[in-house]
Amino acid sequence: MTFKEKKYYDRIRARFIGRKVIQVYYEELNYDSDAEFWEYTSEIHCVDMNVIFQFDNNDLIQIKWDDEFYCYGIGFEELKKIEYRKNIKTIKLTENKNWKELIKNKISEITVFWDISEGVQTVLQNHSPTKNQFDVRKIPQTWQIEFGSEKIWISALEIKDGETSSYWADHLTVLFTNQGQEKFELIKNSRKQNTII
Repeated sequence: MTFKEKKYYDRIRARFIGRKVIQVYYEELNYDSDAEFWEYTSEIHCVDMNVIFQFDNNDLIQIKWDDEFYCYGIGFEELKKIEYRKNIKTIKLTENKNWKELIKNKISEITVFWDISEGVQTVLQNHSPTKNQFDVRKIPQTWQIEFGSEKIWISALEIKDGETSSYWADHLTVLFTNQGQEKFELIKNSRKQNTII
């Protein structure tokens, strides 16, 4: 485990483990419409931007796709407040049936599933190839969050055209059932996992 990975796990442990979620928000692109597009099915939510948790200690933590390790992995940051920004729609989901059941319980465990890409990359200098080198890129693709005996998965995954999916995406998908997780092979396709308790 690298120092950077250890720091990432330590931050997750400090911010999430043992906390109760009291409010849930999604941030979506504002399509100048009253319609909301995050509900792919009743058990799968597809979010353009971020998932925000407000915890029982009033911390606001934004789960997002970012480039902390490499584009696009699951990252997070603490917010001072919910910011209502131009061209972004902030939607409160606390009363959604999927979230309502979960927020009664503390987060007991998070498992991070990593995807690893290995191959030969061409190094460019002034837009011209200079050499080929072996490269390994690793990202935290999916979080499995356990609320006691219940589990959800948040993944940098975009579902397109109803069935096809794109991993390493500038998008988050929240899956509330193991059946959904298995359909999109989140655990099966991961190359490494680490559990944070």
